[in-house]
Amino acid sequence: MASEEDSVKREMKIHGQRWGSFHHRYFSDPEVAEPLTAAILSSVDAARPDVIADLGGGTGFLLRELLRRRPLPGVRLVDVDVSDRQLSACDDVRIERFAASASTVARRDLVEDDQRLLLVARSLLHYFGRVGLLPLLRHLRSQLCEGEIFVHQSACFADQVDAACLNRIYGMMGTEKWYFTIDELEAALEKAGFSLCDVGPAPPLRLDSGDLAERYGLGAELVTSIQEEVGREFGDRSGVFTSAGEEFTAWLHYHIFTCRAV
Repeated sequence: MASEEDSVKREMKIHGQRWGSFHHRYFSDPEVAEPLTAAILSSVDAARPDVIADLGGGTGFLLRELLRRRPLPGVRLVDVDVSDRQLSACDDVRIERFAASASTVARRDLVEDDQRLLLVARSLLHYFGRVGLLPLLRHLRSQLCEGEIFVHQSACFADQVDAACLNRIYGMMGTEKWYFTIDELEAALEKAGFSLCDVGPAPPLRLDSGDLAERYGLGAELVTSIQEEVGREFGDRSGVFTSAGEEFTAWLHYHIFTCRAV
C-alpha cells in the first residue's frame, strides 16, 4: 500500500463532515484558500482547460470555491481522492467524484483525447514521503501534455532547520510524511519535467498537539515525549514550534507553485 493510502486510513476518523472544522477550519476557510484559488483561476485564463482535476480533493471544498468565485461554464470539475469518507462529503452536483490515488490516476480517467487538462492539489505532496515525491511528480508529468499546467499548494520551508523540526515531529508520530525546503521542491519539480511559472506564499497551518493527537491517535505520553525531545533538539522557533505547559504547537508553511509541463 502506498504511503498516501496508509496515512489516509490512519486519519479516517476526521474525514467527512469533521474535516471542515478541523485544524481551526483551515481547509474550509475561503479567505485562507484565496491565494490558491486566485492562482488556479489565473491558470484557467491562461490554459483554457476542459477539465480541472483536484488531486487529493477530499470534500471538494477547493473546487466549490472555484465555482463560487466563477461559474466556469463548459469546464468539468473532478474531485480525485482515495478516501471514500472524504468523497462522500462532496455533494455538489457540479463536481464529479473519482476514487483514486494521485500516484495512479491516469489522464484517460479524466479527459477525452482532444481535451485539455489542468491538475491542482492542496497539501498533498508530503503524503508520499521522502522517496516517493519524485516518482509521484514524474507520474503527474506523464499525465499532462506539453504546455498543460499543474498548480499546487504544498508544505515546504525556506529554512532547512525548520523543515527538519517538522520532520522530527512527524517521524515521532509514526508517519511517513516528509517536508522539503522550497529549493528542494523546486529542484524536484524541474527534475520531473516541470517548468516553474510562479511560486508564492500561502497562509501557514497551525497544528495544536491536541488536534495532532486526535488525528494520528497519539497517547499523552507520546505527546509529552514529542514536546520534550523536539524542544530539546530545536528549542522554541517562532512560527514553527512552540511549547507551553503540557502542549505544543507547530506550523506547516505553504507555498503555491504554478508549473508547466515541458
